[in-house]
Amino acid sequence: MPSLLPRKISSVVFLLGMVATVLGCGEKGPRLAPVSGTVTLDGKPLAKVIVTFVPVEGGVSSSGVTDESGSYSLACSLGPGAVVGKHRVYVQSQAPSASAEVKIPDEDDPGYQPDPYASLRAPQFVEKIPARYNKDSQLTQDVQPGTNRIDLELQSTP
Repeated sequence: MPSLLPRKISSVVFLLGMVATVLGCGEKGPRLAPVSGTVTLDGKPLAKVIVTFVPVEGGVSSSGVTDESGSYSLACSLGPGAVVGKHRVYVQSQAPSASAEVKIPDEDDPGYQPDPYASLRAPQFVEKIPARYNKDSQLTQDVQPGTNRIDLELQSTP
């Protein structure tokens, strides 16, 4: 007569595996935490700049755009917030839109010379934020579980 003990053990192991699977399903993807703050350059709020947090260990990036007072909140494709962990932070200006105000030359100006190619050229975009905060960013921040207030106080000189 075969022993029932191995069958009971395998049933218990199966049951524990199912419990672990069900409990593990509560977390879908990486853990996010709310992140907000203000961005200043030389103590003055930066309006309409893009703030991006990129996880150092890889994963989904989060970003937000500052309002007139320099305040931002991050969100990503998974929802509001940023992945918990260490991030490289990028702050960059937005290029002017195609509908940005264009200066129309004054034909009565004695220095006026018609430029037949003027309508074909886009205005030159100049980044107002130092490269060490955007394309060459070495700025890092840690996102902790729970609500995060991360103010970014940028300086134009090192």
